[in-house]
Amino acid sequence: MEVRTNTTVQEFKGKGKLNGVVVKNLKTNEVEELNPATTFIFIGLDPNTAFVKDSIDLDQWEFIQTSPQFETNIPGVYAAGDVRAGSTKDVIGAVGKGTTAAMMIRHYLESALRNRGYRGD
Repeated sequence: MEVRTNTTVQEFKGKGKLNGVVVKNLKTNEVEELNPATTFIFIGLDPNTAFVKDSIDLDQWEFIQTSPQFETNIPGVYAAGDVRAGSTKDVIGAVGKGTTAAMMIRHYLESALRNRGYRGD
């Protein structure tokens, strides 16, 4: 596997099958055609968490810190996906962790409502 940073895709080549990828290095402006078996593109790895930085605990890279149950430092506030510290930054992981976070939220809400007499579905 080769990771290319500071690089943009200029063109995907092929019909129904990937035959080549034309890329441009943003630092050198060099354009190159690659022939990979597959391509995986990251649009960016910086989390968009500035809007919560004054209330939710972030790590040194500004990812949201959570418990193993995906709860933040604020009870009842959960985080999942690429903004969560320790996430795998892939779709399959995001779907699985998002499902787990949703189950934890449901558990939290049911516990809170049970204290008010809620008996379940």
